[in-house]
Amino acid sequence: MKKLLLSLFAIFATTAHAGFMIETMSGYNSSTDSNTSTTITDTNNHIYVAASLGQRARLYIGQNISLISQQIKTTNTDKISTTELGPRMTYFFSDDNMFYFTAAWNPYAKGNRTVANVTSDISGWSYLAGLGAELKVNRAFKIGGSLNYHALNVTKSISATNVATEVSHSYTSLMPMINLCLSFR
Repeated sequence: MKKLLLSLFAIFATTAHAGFMIETMSGYNSSTDSNTSTTITDTNNHIYVAASLGQRARLYIGQNISLISQQIKTTNTDKISTTELGPRMTYFFSDDNMFYFTAAWNPYAKGNRTVANVTSDISGWSYLAGLGAELKVNRAFKIGGSLNYHALNVTKSISATNVATEVSHSYTSLMPMINLCLSFR
């Protein structure tokens, strides 16, 4: 027990000048094909709460929350909506914390899906990877943009009659997003 307490003290003592951030990334995409009467809309929203490791505050590790929605409208309206949770890390390439790479793995991904007017509950996992830049507006607030790749892998589907089925479906998107960030040191 004593070794554990000393180890925890050493970790927190070296990160006493740690930075903290709360960031949102939001993106929306819509396209229409008049030939097939198809309309596709995608909405991606990510919330990230993290703390930095080390005094330079270039590597942040924290919790990611993703809210994803996709809708394809033809004769029927097919849609999917999920909430995804998992760890995320962000690495800034320089000490000014402007350009960065971010990656998240969400082992929890649950929501619902409607295909051909049949609705089912779904679960699986997802990941996110992105490159971005953020400019300081003032000491604590930054605004920026990023290009993000998101992939959702659905592994289980539960029908309205409560029948569970193992499936292997994937949904991917590559989307530019607007970032808003509050950071503290």
